[in-house]
Amino acid sequence: MGTLTAENFTFILPSSNECTCENKIIDDFIKFTHSKINGKMEFVPYKKFKDVQFITEGGFSKIYKATWVDGPRTWSAPPPYSSGKMTVALKELSNSSNINSKELNELMIFYNYVTNNKSKPGYTYHDHFHYISKYFGITQEPKTENFMIITKYCESGDLRNHISNEFYNINWFRKLIKLQYILNGLKNMHDANIIHRDYHSGNILVATGETPIIGDLGISKSATEPLNDDDDEIYGIIPYVAPEIFRGRKYTKASDIYSFGMIMWELMTGRRPFWNKAHDVELIIEICDDLRPPIVTNAPKGYIELMKECWHSDPDKRPTANILLLKVKTMLDNETKNTTEIIKSPNIGPVTTNNPGAIYKSRPLSGMIKSAASTISLRSLNATLEIDERFIKKKDKRKFDDLIEDYDENDKIIKKTKLFEDKENNDYSTIELEFDIDNNNLFITEMKEIKVF
Repeated sequence: MGTLTAENFTFILPSSNECTCENKIIDDFIKFTHSKINGKMEFVPYKKFKDVQFITEGGFSKIYKATWVDGPRTWSAPPPYSSGKMTVALKELSNSSNINSKELNELMIFYNYVTNNKSKPGYTYHDHFHYISKYFGITQEPKTENFMIITKYCESGDLRNHISNEFYNINWFRKLIKLQYILNGLKNMHDANIIHRDYHSGNILVATGETPIIGDLGISKSATEPLNDDDDEIYGIIPYVAPEIFRGRKYTKASDIYSFGMIMWELMTGRRPFWNKAHDVELIIEICDDLRPPIVTNAPKGYIELMKECWHSDPDKRPTANILLLKVKTMLDNETKNTTEIIKSPNIGPVTTNNPGAIYKSRPLSGMIKSAASTISLRSLNATLEIDERFIKKKDKRKFDDLIEDYDENDKIIKKTKLFEDKENNDYSTIELEFDIDNNNLFITEMKEIKVF
């Protein structure tokens, strides 16, 4: 067996036949995680799992519950030994038999989270996994040959279902406690320069003692990692996606904060944001126009104002996770002195039926975002190019000319107008218009879309 010496401790690496799965990408990753003291993972033969039961299906995977017969290895002292039987969750990655390094992103993000935070003063083992779901490694289902990520199993499911089932049993003190735990996890992620990018109540798990922990790091990214062509696709649940993402800007920590604001609303009302609306192109447009869920109930002092700060349309004006944590702690202290009553009302509490078009699974959104941009552009055109005397009059003609570029082609007047501009990427959408001008009347004879960002 190979050995790794660090900080005066000797750690035993598994021999090649113990950690191999006959896939070089997996084997190299497992060995890489053993290069540091923390964050070690392992490949576990599928036969080591018993009583595998299907639980649910997410946007990109299927989730199973299973009993890990031996349990994870303990690496704190040589030789490594198994910790004993454990119930775990297995996340089957769809069509992953020919897995690539990108599909290991979730495990790599967790590894970076653990190793980056460990270097901070005062950081303890307790902090590693108390606010974020622990990842143990990977296995492979023999029939489908799909790979499965091994992670912590939470008996109470996710926060979304927990709120629906227990809303009237969770007083405001306990709600604020939950938010404090959630923010600790988000703060630790952001401190490690990790952006979640798919942050919603379905990706927050409820562990022992009703403790919420962050789960599903599948599309998380380092805040310092450069974007490439593979990052063009946007995934998520529309109500939780920040408006700047719909406008073509890249994800930032502030985008996660917007999503946290929606979780605050959900915890306050017992309902999912925009549960009564179809999650379609029109909703994307309305969110870009500052539509937010309604404020329909009471809350501790400062709660609603803080929530609104989180979903501010300008990401630079949203608070950081650290500031949020401090303010929630203050609310928690005040709640011990002055209890906030949960008012029963037809406008709050879980609902049994959502709008049929409300989709609360993460899915690709880029096509809808482009459609929304085109719709906004065309509406802007209709508002700008009203065929009336305002554009015929000479004084208004100058305004019209400022919007367009023109050139002659086969004795026709062709004009292009810039409609929807993405200043960050120096990109835009244009419409080509063919005009006939006769007797001071303006007719659009042809309209073609040239480019959509």
